[in-house]
Amino acid sequence: MIPDEAVEAAAKASFAARGGVDWDSQSEHLRSTETAFTRAALEAAAPHLMAAAWDEGYRECYERQMYEPVPVNPYRKAPDA
Repeated sequence: MIPDEAVEAAAKASFAARGGVDWDSQSEHLRSTETAFTRAALEAAAPHLMAAAWDEGYRECYERQMYEPVPVNPYRKAPDA
């Protein structure tokens, strides 16, 4: 689950990027709609972001240690799945 604070921060940033001003003075309906769309986008992106972060962590840490067997990224599907 994506924390509410992260969703609200992303909704505010998305709103501002599209020219919106003063998020706090917008109607509750507009803010809840923006937040719902943002949550859906973040939930769709999260598995990809987590997989990329895992890969980056692997490159930075595990390759230096030369672990065997090589850990499998739990956020990516197995090649034969």
